[in-house]
This record gives sequence, C-alpha cells and structure tokens, in this order.
Amino acid sequence: MPLTNAPYLINPPPPPPRPYGIFDVALGPMAFPEPNSVGSGVIYVPDTCQDDVYLWDIQCPPVTGSKTFSAIESPVSGAPFGVLTSYTCGSIGYSFDEVRQRLVTRMQLREQRAVEKRIWQGQAIGAGGGIAGLFQSATTLTAASCATEAVEVLEQTLADNGVVGGMIHARPGMAAHLETAHLIQYANNGRRLQTCLGTPYVFGQGYAGTGPTGQAVTTDTEYMYATGRVLIWEDAQILIPPLGETMDRTTNQIYATAEKVFAVAIECGIWAIEVTRNCTTAGVPA
Repeated sequence: MPLTNAPYLINPPPPPPRPYGIFDVALGPMAFPEPNSVGSGVIYVPDTCQDDVYLWDIQCPPVTGSKTFSAIESPVSGAPFGVLTSYTCGSIGYSFDEVRQRLVTRMQLREQRAVEKRIWQGQAIGAGGGIAGLFQSATTLTAASCATEAVEVLEQTLADNGVVGGMIHARPGMAAHLETAHLIQYANNGRRLQTCLGTPYVFGQGYAGTGPTGQAVTTDTEYMYATGRVLIWEDAQILIPPLGETMDRTTNQIYATAEKVFAVAIECGIWAIEVTRNCTTAGVPA
C-alpha cells in the first residue's frame, strides 16, 4: 500500500456529556402537552405558590369569628422560543447524512445553554430578533457581602414566601466560592448540587451573572437568583430544512440549520441578590 503524507479523515470521537445545568434541576424538558402549544405556548394555574397558613384554637373558650379562605394561585405561562444551530461545509466534503448528524449533535450540546440564556438575560434586540430574559422581572433583595450571606438570604426568601421546590441560580464560577464556604452538597452521583437544606443549585453555562436590569458583572460582584420551580417544554422534532435546498451549487457550499422550539415557565416568584465574591467567610469542614 502506498504511503502518503496526507492525514486520514476519520469520524469525530463521541461528543462529551452535556454539562451540569438547568436540565438537571428543572421539571423537564418534557413534551408539549398539545401540538398547538408548540406555537402558542402554555399557561396553567400552579398548586405550589399560595403561602397563606392559618391557625385556630380548638380549646375553650368557644371559637369566634370566621375562617379565612386563600385565593387561587396566579397563572404562570411559558411563551415558545426557538433555538437554532448551524453548520457550514465546503472545504471538506460530507454527505448530507453526516451534516445532519453534526447538526443534531450541536443542538444536543448547546440547547441547554440556549434555554439558560433565555431564563437569565435573554438576547438583545437586533441579535436574532431579541427576546427578554425571564429574570428581568425579579425582585431585588439587599446586597450580600459574601456567598454565605447570599445563600442565607435566598433560602430564607424562599421559605418566607412558602415556595415549594425552589432553586438557586448562579454562574459556574460561583461554584468555587460556594464550595470554599462549604455550601455545596452532592447528590445523584454528582448530577445534583444542593445546599444543606436540599435546595438545588443551577450553575448554568448560559447564565450571565447580570442583575435584573442588566447590572454588569464586576471584578468583585455579580448576581445570584432564587426561583420557584422551573418547567421546560420541548418540541420532539428538530427541524432541519432539506440540505439539497440550502446548498450553494456554484461553490458546493452547504449552509445547514437546525431549529427546535422550547417554552419555559417559572413558578411562584423570582428574587435577585448582588453578592460580593470572596473566600474570607469559609469555615473549617467537619
């Protein structure tokens, strides 16, 4: 067999696992409940957000007055949005099946980051049409001087509001500060990171660390958030237009895209806190 200096083209190695993020903590991604909801989104009345608790004395003297009835929870909704990945191929020839598989792989590796971006900061107008981040509606709490105080305030806020199934959101870099302060516990073989009370953390690669009105991350501070449950719906179909129709036959260049529709809803409320990053409050592990 003749030898050649040209490298031999092989298939790429298997892709790495999806990084830890919102898909590990949220309810979902799950299928849209009806075909029409892919285009119109979803709305429902939750059972987890009414925080009223009442007590009454059953001892003597006889009870007077009347019992109080709680109102029904406010509806929550999730508007549909699209996630797009693309692939351009020209200098190295691939079959349509190979290009299609590469598009699917890119979608599987990047869709979680896109959903996290939708949740936190959205996308600015002019960059693909623009879409607001869901965290822009957050209630801002008093700033925290360290990571320990931030977790304390966020968990207490969830408790004060009677939130069941709440979670804490932060950029991946905050995990080092929380770990230094011994604020992370591991469950589910490392696919769930949580506080000592079991409140899960979401360290999202798509999270920006910015405040509700776009306050920038600085060398000393960034934002963390607490929310109720996050629910994610996804369309089972990844739409890939026929590759033969997106090919520039004058250059044999393939311009391929893959699109997938998601919707996200957040129950019970969203709270933001600015935190100063430091390691000075770390204790000594037991």
